Amino acid sequence: MVGSNKYFYKVCIVGDSEVGKTTLVNRFLKRRFVAEAQRTIGSNFFVKYVKIPDVKNSLTLQIWDLAGQPRFKWVRYAFYKGARGIVYTFDLTRRKSLDSLLGWKEEVESKIGVVPNIFVGNKRDLINDENNFINAEEINQFKEFLSACAYIETSAKLGTNVKGVFDELAFKMYENTDF
Repeated sequence: MVGSNKYFYKVCIVGDSEVGKTTLVNRFLKRRFVAEAQRTIGSNFFVKYVKIPDVKNSLTLQIWDLAGQPRFKWVRYAFYKGARGIVYTFDLTRRKSLDSLLGWKEEVESKIGVVPNIFVGNKRDLINDENNFINAEEINQFKEFLSACAYIETSAKLGTNVKGVFDELAFKMYENTDF
């Protein structure tokens, strides 16, 4: 049974609607950008086997892409159960999606407590001088607040740093496992 595997890790990717959660997952799993990704209704999940340095066995990631719309909040609670890692995601071009992570942290931790997590700013390819509203100090404050193992800026469109998000989180979950 896959769920009993000591190298099995359930990961939930969370954040506001349209921050690029589904495109990040598609880029990671299928190595391609899906421009017309549909909004997630409730949730979708996928399985990916990953190999990380200095770990003999592959790790199994069960990645849950959770709907970001507020009306699905009541549905999301059931999907957090058993999660051993969280990907907190925001859109680098939408300040509100960063601020919303405060509520996401409260929602997640009210159901599963504190687990290894990673903080992701997506849509790096859309940043320019006119819409670069986030400074390094704010990022560090959010990273600390989330107790994130890392902050990574990604572009699902270009594939920038996407694999690194899941590799980093997989390693942190592995380190956090009692064998």
